[in-house]
Amino acid sequence: MRKVLVVEDDSFYCRRLKEIVIDNGLECVVASSLNDALKINFENIDAAIVDVMLPNSPEQTGISLEETRGNFLSGIALCRKIHKMHQDFPIILISADIAGNEARTWAKMRNILFVCKTEGPERIVNGLRTFGLLAEDTPRAFIVHGHDENALLELKNFIQNSLKWKEPFILREQPSSGKTIIEKFEEQTPTIDYVFVLLTPDDTVLNSDESNDQKRRARQNVIFELGFFYGHFGRQSGRILVLHKGLVEIPTDILGIIWIDISNGVDPAGEIIRKELAL
Repeated sequence: MRKVLVVEDDSFYCRRLKEIVIDNGLECVVASSLNDALKINFENIDAAIVDVMLPNSPEQTGISLEETRGNFLSGIALCRKIHKMHQDFPIILISADIAGNEARTWAKMRNILFVCKTEGPERIVNGLRTFGLLAEDTPRAFIVHGHDENALLELKNFIQNSLKWKEPFILREQPSSGKTIIEKFEEQTPTIDYVFVLLTPDDTVLNSDESNDQKRRARQNVIFELGFFYGHFGRQSGRILVLHKGLVEIPTDILGIIWIDISNGVDPAGEIIRKELAL
């Protein structure tokens, strides 16, 4: 059975994490301090969930108060130790702090999943699934959209009822929890398998000699989010599908990629979508 190490000194939250791990068919090993965690044989551990703030005895661990920022970042010190032994070891870093901080930044720079304790267990479970520790599950999709509500609802229905995937992630339906929009993107991206981008003619293009029918473009937030996901997943990853509707202006620097026309609806384009998803 695959083993997950939980390093958490809060007994109540540690119990919650242990239940999440066990309920998903994994074995759980618990450590309540930096000292205890460093005694673990990581050869027998498949992943770790590490709290940012942990008790530490420098005379026993050899990790100074300066390195742990007075024990406020003991978890990061532990992560550094783990990665020195096992460079690609899967880690989820957790914290009670819901604001941006040094731990969040450190995790982001190293592509480590950072989870706030105020968030639900789904983020932890999705992280474990990303590590390949859980059984196969249906993919989770993210929908980037503009103002075309019909196209959005059609696509959501297609993903859930035709592809039989779980409910897609739509940013506006999620609680902000004090985060900026870009922070919400950054935190959800590790849990996403595919991105569907709806390019619909929502905005008027000014100063154009073209006809009124042609003076249309997608919302600028849609273009920005398309670029964000291209930057994260890579253009050739096959995880981003761009669906366009009607006459819509296309940025010239991304011409040539596969565009799926949904002018007649999402369902009629279903076979093309399935082909691009290799289903």
